[in-house]
Amino acid sequence: MDAPQKIDWSEQSFAEVRPGIFGATVHTPQLTATLYRYGAGSSWEEHHHPQDQITTVLEGEIDFVVAGEPVHLTAGQLATLPGDTPHSATVPEAGDGAVTLNVFTHREKTPGGGAGAREESTPSV
Repeated sequence: MDAPQKIDWSEQSFAEVRPGIFGATVHTPQLTATLYRYGAGSSWEEHHHPQDQITTVLEGEIDFVVAGEPVHLTAGQLATLPGDTPHSATVPEAGDGAVTLNVFTHREKTPGGGAGAREESTPSV
């Protein structure tokens, strides 16, 4: 992508990247953005990746463990994670799930599939 573009997430293809977690990804030369839709009770195992990450909760709530410390986020809050920080995420069973927008420094590969996404061996929350 060399020109500005408008992305309508409702027009993107979402792929199940973990049980109950669906993501759609867009790339620029320097950034990668993924919108995740988490079902109630879904979770992402602890992992890390070299890219810096900002996760904004758009809807619902999510419980992270970041470098061994619990971090509870609700709609409108965000977490910043330097590259290689171990982290995991769990969405509470009660409720309607959560939606997050994750922005990373550019990634050569991203989890899941769908239009424009490439497979990744190291997952991301």
